[in-house]
Amino acid sequence: MILRSAVLTAALFTAACVAPPAPAAGASAACDLKVEFASIGTGIDPDVLEKVDALLAGDTGISTIDRKQWGREGEITLCVDTKTDADAARLFGAVKRLFPVSSFMPISVETGAGLQFRVPAP
Repeated sequence: MILRSAVLTAALFTAACVAPPAPAAGASAACDLKVEFASIGTGIDPDVLEKVDALLAGDTGISTIDRKQWGREGEITLCVDTKTDADAARLFGAVKRLFPVSSFMPISVETGAGLQFRVPAP
């Protein structure tokens, strides 16, 4: 009975997760810097999104920012094209510093060069 309850709980938890969208046909599959705000039934962290937006808004190393909303609870992916790989690496560190130590709201940042960081759950 306990095993059945655990399996049911895991199935419900997984069903609450929404996968980010696949890139559109003809769109670039990679971003120089990608910041993703996901949700598992609790919405995204709007305070961190606001801080990330403020950081990116005035940065001269950014060419473009593409915002893709993809979920029902505010889920969003920011695809940032930077002028150089060094700009992407610099921004990766700056965005990472804005993230909380832990969160039930999944947040991640990664670069096209392979740097990755995800906020761990408590």
